[in-house]
Order: sequence, then structure tokens, then C-alpha cells
Amino acid sequence: MDAGPVGMDAVYEALGAVYAANWSDEVLDLLCVPGDGKSLRTIEEAFEVVDRDSAYALPPELLPLSFVDDRSLACVVIEEGDHRMRPGSILRWHLDEVAPDTQLRLLDVDPVLYVSSLAQELGAREAGLTRMLDEIGPSYQEAYLRNEKRPRDFVVRPIRIACQNVIVGLAAIAQEASFDGLTVVAWQTCEVPHVATHEANRALAALVLCDAFQNGGTMEIRFDRSARVTAGSASYSYDGHPEAQVPASLRRYGRTVGIELGAEDPAAIFPAEARELFLAVTPMRPGLRARVGDAIENRGMAPERLCFSLLSGVWREIELDWLLGTSDLAASILAGGADWRQRPIRQAEMEVCRTALMAGMLFARLDGRDGASADEGPRMVEDRRVGVDWEIDPEIGAVRFFGREREERLPWLAEVVEDPAEPLIVLPRSIVTAELAATVSRLAEEGPVAVVVPRDVPAPRLGKGLVMRCPDRLSDLDKAVEAKLLTARISRG
Repeated sequence: MDAGPVGMDAVYEALGAVYAANWSDEVLDLLCVPGDGKSLRTIEEAFEVVDRDSAYALPPELLPLSFVDDRSLACVVIEEGDHRMRPGSILRWHLDEVAPDTQLRLLDVDPVLYVSSLAQELGAREAGLTRMLDEIGPSYQEAYLRNEKRPRDFVVRPIRIACQNVIVGLAAIAQEASFDGLTVVAWQTCEVPHVATHEANRALAALVLCDAFQNGGTMEIRFDRSARVTAGSASYSYDGHPEAQVPASLRRYGRTVGIELGAEDPAAIFPAEARELFLAVTPMRPGLRARVGDAIENRGMAPERLCFSLLSGVWREIELDWLLGTSDLAASILAGGADWRQRPIRQAEMEVCRTALMAGMLFARLDGRDGASADEGPRMVEDRRVGVDWEIDPEIGAVRFFGREREERLPWLAEVVEDPAEPLIVLPRSIVTAELAATVSRLAEEGPVAVVVPRDVPAPRLGKGLVMRCPDRLSDLDKAVEAKLLTARISRG
């Protein structure tokens, strides 16, 4: 895969090629070139915009290359900078004040590749939008939504992603029996000021890959297969995606995460590429990502099942981390559990799942900040996370929580105790044994430790250890576990 220019001479050569090429009017409307009359915008104009409107000064290592939207620029790195500023990389500079991890996000790895992908994307955009907004969308509305019918997987189905009432992604997909994979006849994304860089591509790819997994095919995704949409007297035929290959915006996103999409066939994402992309689009904390990588390499677990479990909400991050870190039964659990006739294995799986659920519930409680107060007025529940982190200790079957908001009282405690120091060590269990009590006593000598048990389990005696009672009873946990296992069993077609 082309990782971009190496050395400053290569960077300037790439910029020269960009400035010398004949681009379409759509590209020239965005591109910033030296003031030679070839573009509607110039580098000088871009610097004036930054000086006038930017919340911060543009780093000297960056040269404006094009406008991304009204409030951000694509800039090429022309000098050595920090670890994010590899010469030749294309970074997005937001004019407004944004979170530090959102500023200077990678847009592409090379100026020529970036502008060429813009030309391909913009050249097919009008045809794609007409296809989605005037044909596929209305046809689907008339044939299925209006009649409250659910389409079969071989029907062309539209997908729309919006953020704050702004549509950032459109796609149309269908399962194709001829190659046992997914065909995509439309793919449109855009960058907008209030959405993180490439988030539209990441989210749309996640939805498409989840659909490919659920359909039970090979995970191959093609962009060159014909499809037909019919609603009433109207009928539309398509010979694949308007670009006739993996969309430029998706390939651009792939380059930023180190994946060359369409490497074997420009018009297809092959199963191996799809699995790499699935892992890239699935948000995971570093510890969980390392554990997932180990499960794939050493335990024979399929990456698509792990990613689907997270993206579909079957298991949350901390729950999956717990399953992978504390049990050899994780592969069976993620596939829906052992057969009910294998009672000993089934009971062992249930215990692991119960503890994972309690760990997840406690994390949600520790990481959530209740916005209700007399001063604030109505209760606010959006984006009020504390930022708690965790670490799974597989040796003792415990979770260490870091970054808690210091409160007068920890949740789920029957007695009032002083808020303990960090890290808080928690051992979720549905049964408290003498061996566990001894482990808690040993850990309590080093720092705060608590055991989480279901609400209806008899109160254990743990000496210096705390007892935290989950709000759910044992039967409630088992019911929730069975629902998750059923979802996992039927998720793959």
C-alpha cells in the first residue's frame, strides 16, 4: 500500500503534480493553489480565512491544500512536526475550537491521492444523490415503509445516517446470491463541521459490514453488480455504483487506517479486507483491542463476530473484555452458548455471563453523571460521561476502575462508607466462596476492594471488603443473559 511521500522532495513533487493537473470545476472550487488564476481559491485566501476566523494559529508545518467545508481546511504537512505530522500527510484543520483529539485528524496520506479521490467522489456525487433521493428512497418508501412490510435481504435497501439533522451518509445495499455477498449501488458521504473526520465513512461502513455479517454471506462487498428497484409503475436499473469501483471516500478512509481497499479487485472489498475494515471501524479501547487481537490470532475467533457483538450492542466493551479476559468459554458464548443438554458447560457459561453483566452495569453507573439538580433545571443525560476507565485482571477475575468521580457514597452499598481511593478493585460474583473471601481479605490489605453480587444472594462476610448489591436479582440476570445468547445465535444468517 502507498503510505504517502517519503522525504520533503517527494512532498514538493506531489504538490507540484497537484497544482499542474487539470481538475474539474467541482475540485477547483475547493482546491487552494498559488495565485495563478487556475483555481477559484488560492493559498493566500486560505491563510486569510485562518487568520480571520481560526480559534488558533495554523501550525507552521501545515500548508492549506483545499477547503473541506465552510469551517475546516485540508492541510498538507510540509515540514517535520510532532508524531501526527508525517510529511505529505493531509490533516484536517478546524477553524472553530474543537476537542484536542478532533483537531488535526488524518484525512489522507498523500496530496495526489487525496485530490484525485475528491475528483472521483465529486464527479459521481450528482448521479449518486439522484439515485438515492429521487429513486431508491421514494421507491422503498412506497413499497415497504408505507405498507409496513419488511424487505427480504436481496431487496435494495437504503441507509441514511444523520447527525443533528444533517445527513452525512447515504447508501443502498442488497444481498447478492451470485457471489454470496453484498452489492452496493450507492455510497455517499460528506464531511461537516460538527462531525469528526471520516466519521461518516466509519459509521456507514460499520452498518454495511454488520448487514453483511447478518446475511450470512462471505463478507465480500461488490460495487459493480447490477440491481433493479421497482415501486408501482416506476422501475430503475443500476449497473453498480456510479464510480464503478470501491467509492473514493471509502478508499480514502481505508488509507488513514492502513487498509488498501480494492487491492485485489478495484470494484470489490474481498472478505479479508472486509474483516480488516470491520476491526478498524469498531471502537475499542487499547486493552480490549489487544485482547481481541489475541483472541483472533491464538484462539481462532472470527473478527467479524467479535466486531458485530460490540457494534450491535449484544455485549458492551467492558463485558466483552471480561469474557475474553476471564474465560476460555468466550468463543462459545459469543456464538450463542453451548447446547442446553450440555448442562455443566452451560452453567459455567451462565456464571461468566452474569459476572460480565454486573461488571457492565456497575461501569455504566460509575461512568454516568446524573444531570438533575435544582440549579440545572431539566435532567440532562446526553454526553455526561465521567471518563472512567477499567482494567481486567484475569488472574483473580477482577476489574480495576480508574478515574471515578469522587462521591460521598459508592453505588450499590448497603452501608455508608467513605469514598475509597483508587483504583477500586471489584470482583463480580453470583456465588461467594471461602476461596473468594480469602482473596478479598488479601486484596483489602493493599487497597479498596469490593464484591458485587445479585440483589437476592445472601449477604457474604468479607471482613474489610465491601459488598455491593447489583439492582438485579439472579433470575433477572439469567433472563438478560439468555436474551443475549439468543441474539448471538440468530445474528448470523
